[in-house]
Amino acid sequence: MLPMNKLRHFAFILFLLILALSLIGPWLAPYPIDEILDIPFSPPQPTMLLGSDYLGADVLSRMLSGGQTIILLTLLAVGLAWILGGTLGVLAALRGGITETIFLRIADLLLSIPAMLLLTLIVTITGTGYKGVVITAILIMFPDIFRMTRAATLQQLQYDYIDLARCRGESWFTLLWYEIAPNLLSPMITDIGIRLPGTIFIFATASFLGLSTNQPVADWGLMIMENSPGLTLQPLATLAPVSMLILLIIPLNFWLDSLFLLRQPINMNYKASDTEISPPVQSAILDIQNFTLAHRDYLLLSNINLKVSKGEIVALVGSSGSGKTTLLHSALAHWPPNTKLEQGNVWMQGKSLLQMDTSELRKHRARHIGYMPQDPKVTLVSSQRIGSFLNLIANSRGLSNRSRRLQIYNNFRQLGLPLEKKFLSRYPHQLSGGQRQRILLTAALLGYPELLFLDEPSSALDPLNTRDMLLWVAQTAREHNMTVLMVAHDLPQVSQIASRILLMSKGKLLEQQQTKRFLTHPESPEGQRLIDSYTPVLISDCIKQKSETILHVHQLSASYRGYTAFHPLQFDLTRGGCLTIVGPSGSGKTTLLRTLLGLHQNCQGSMYFLQSRLAPELAHRTTEQRRAIQYVPQNPWSSLNPFYTVAALLERPLCVHNPKLTHNKRQKAIANIMEHVGLSHHLLNRHTSELSGGQCQRVALARALIINPTILICDEVTSALDGPGKREITELLDKLRHTLDIAIILVTHDISLPFQLGGNLIVLEHGHVIEYGPTTKLITAPHHKFTRQLIDASIITGGNK
Repeated sequence: MLPMNKLRHFAFILFLLILALSLIGPWLAPYPIDEILDIPFSPPQPTMLLGSDYLGADVLSRMLSGGQTIILLTLLAVGLAWILGGTLGVLAALRGGITETIFLRIADLLLSIPAMLLLTLIVTITGTGYKGVVITAILIMFPDIFRMTRAATLQQLQYDYIDLARCRGESWFTLLWYEIAPNLLSPMITDIGIRLPGTIFIFATASFLGLSTNQPVADWGLMIMENSPGLTLQPLATLAPVSMLILLIIPLNFWLDSLFLLRQPINMNYKASDTEISPPVQSAILDIQNFTLAHRDYLLLSNINLKVSKGEIVALVGSSGSGKTTLLHSALAHWPPNTKLEQGNVWMQGKSLLQMDTSELRKHRARHIGYMPQDPKVTLVSSQRIGSFLNLIANSRGLSNRSRRLQIYNNFRQLGLPLEKKFLSRYPHQLSGGQRQRILLTAALLGYPELLFLDEPSSALDPLNTRDMLLWVAQTAREHNMTVLMVAHDLPQVSQIASRILLMSKGKLLEQQQTKRFLTHPESPEGQRLIDSYTPVLISDCIKQKSETILHVHQLSASYRGYTAFHPLQFDLTRGGCLTIVGPSGSGKTTLLRTLLGLHQNCQGSMYFLQSRLAPELAHRTTEQRRAIQYVPQNPWSSLNPFYTVAALLERPLCVHNPKLTHNKRQKAIANIMEHVGLSHHLLNRHTSELSGGQCQRVALARALIINPTILICDEVTSALDGPGKREITELLDKLRHTLDIAIILVTHDISLPFQLGGNLIVLEHGHVIEYGPTTKLITAPHHKFTRQLIDASIITGGNK
């Protein structure tokens, strides 16, 4: 029996041969398709290898000529359907409102009409012929293409690289062409491949029913209809076109299905019995043994041995790129494509995950494992309401409607999410980053699974909300005897709940210690470096600030959906200075940044840049103002378009703001900025998926700095990084501030960052400024109770403070 890979290649080659034969067939036909050569339904003979049809024409000639029209019309119909559905789908996502509603209702109407009824109606209006069938095929495909394109576009509009393109001054057409369209290529190609067989079938069916064409045109579907009465007399006249349709459609379907199967990250050919591995420890609910995972020429994980007991809470810590998330995914028997499992096994509840088939493994995960990924934007489908997403998870775990509603209500109440029903009707793009993260935690906890896997569960939350959330997770785990394995970069918080700390570095488990001992007696230099990174060191307070005011904000306030996001505030920013804004989630920090950037227009007050008024609408700002104020978002993966390489991402701002710059000068500027942010030049040809979180954040900084801005606005740029990574980025920001003379506005919930950067500090709570002044003064002697709580929540207890 041929392996899947060879069958896939064989199917693809067979499809290409039949496709080529169909396209050039009319030139290979031995006779004209309308020439009568013999009596009807004559048997095969030397001059007519497949005999004659019901009129006496050569079956072979008509078969060779009958596929070209179907294939060309199929390509035409699919292409027009994608032009129509794709364009309107993107337009509906961009415009929203009544335009989106009208197109959605049209799509719903077309979906409600059966295909055969629609075909009959269209042919009745247009008359028999290919024109009506082409229109019908387009209308059948339009609703699905429209909805898929709309959903994909809505998904992209959530990413920060769209806002960054707007901040650069890109037009909507350029934004669509350069940022959105490239990421639609992959789903478009996949969808076209899936629709080709179905569209061929539509044309063949229409011809068989006599709705598309008549004699003397050669058409496979028409041949089947015309010759079916003589099936017993001359079967080849009917079976020949049937065989061509089968040989065209079946290999194409098989090839597409095999492509999907090959994308599955589970290596089902690997068996745990291939290596000598001891059976799982009975007391361990999760037992990972001698696990080594390789990617190309380097090891992602090296000889990992990990046992987790039932009811235990274990935290995985380490630097960016150390393999924490890869290990967490491996515990789910899920790892990236193009990786090879060198050795090892994963036992869960006494069962080997690597010996389960795909269906069994999927059911096991759904029933016994709750998983919360790091990036909610990847998990939450933009076209699916929050309530539908939670219902789907609850159903997979066998929860009754009553249990589902009760658990969702309790989780929402504990996590501070709105309790009204209309909240469940919202889409992901209508929620804040913190709300999306808490929705994923709610979904992971539904049914209280035996194992709970959390990947950076609090990266979008402030220290106080992080502390409360983690304490509640620990309490819930104890009450329901759940085991928790979590990836975390916030050591002060996870040390409050974790019974054990696992330290990873370069794909290896360096330490496995009880939490208290790890904090006081780390066994490795990496462990000591991690703990030391949470000891704030004042970097810039001794450096004298310049007196020139470059940004003046006076009585600025903003509202959002009917409530005040932040109340009137004012501040000044000097050249080369630093202003840090701290506060809990929902205090208005991000809305303030978006207002300064011109991305939030519902505001009052005034802003002045270099004594010139700064318009609240981005479109009304000058090109120089847009260049001078640059933005680095919170999530580096969301801010960098995955379609492009690092070099292309850095080159784009230069093309927009300095289009006359030669190629050589652009390359020189890219090389210089890469050196400034501490990145190697060999990363220029990589995509963001090949970089660590810290490297992505440095690329985001490089892109903002490459056009020499006056002000750099940073939103939680260290929230996804571990302690050493935070310190590196903080030191990099301070270095850039003084070497390039750039002023920085930094939003963060980590109180240690303003202490290290110096400058001025604004503390926000519920949209009000509760403290404003020199950073060192406010941190060493805070006036407000809330500021003191923020400071306390950022310190490791039991370790080196």
